[in-house]
Amino acid sequence: MRGLPDRFVMVYGTPHRSLMWGFIGYCTLMTGLQVNPSTFGVVLILAALAVSWRASGNSISERTPAVSLLLLVALSGLVNDFRLVGVVTAAAFVSTPVIAAIGNKRKNLVFGHALRVMVAWLPASLTAASLTVLAFRDSSCAGLLLSLVFVHDLGLGLGMRDRSRRHLAPFFGIIGALAILWTSIQISASPISPRWFWPFALLVVVAIPLGRIVMGLVSTDDDRDLKRFSSYFLVTPLWVLANNVLFI
Repeated sequence: MRGLPDRFVMVYGTPHRSLMWGFIGYCTLMTGLQVNPSTFGVVLILAALAVSWRASGNSISERTPAVSLLLLVALSGLVNDFRLVGVVTAAAFVSTPVIAAIGNKRKNLVFGHALRVMVAWLPASLTAASLTVLAFRDSSCAGLLLSLVFVHDLGLGLGMRDRSRRHLAPFFGIIGALAILWTSIQISASPISPRWFWPFALLVVVAIPLGRIVMGLVSTDDDRDLKRFSSYFLVTPLWVLANNVLFI
């Protein structure tokens, strides 16, 4: 029975050596957010592009499909229309298997190649586009989400360092994120009112872990950079959608 929790934590967890890069990335994004939404969006797109470039293959022909789809989706966020981001993302999602099948004569390999392309562009581009739209509409909400994910990943990474308590690492991350969310609401640092704490807390508790688990299952051990987007994968579009419906 002990093996199952250990495997879960290894899929969910973050190597502690990525914490420094996470801190640098967080500071860079927060700085861009303070300048203006367009600058913030460009920084996000460049980060997503760098990650996708490394994760999509070793040759130009392997990298081109994922990078092209990523740019298409990520740039749509600069238009400041969440509905457009959804339409473009859906179109890119549907076209990915078709693109993967081009020039691939072995049908049994098409699914694997399509999944590889999908993993290389979808999490990073959807995160970049969604956060850019949110920055245009309410920079405090974007900053809060960045802080929630950063504190979650920090608590998770620190918890992973102690082998004897590694199974508690996911709880450290979630508790840290909820503490930041509760504090921001109490000091009115975001438009979220106290009566909406529990719905947003539930969103954080479900979406961050689920996004990490999904990314952990579909990505490889070599995709360490790509896994840094796993905490954002599901919570970001859901967070933006919830704020768009309720407050913006």
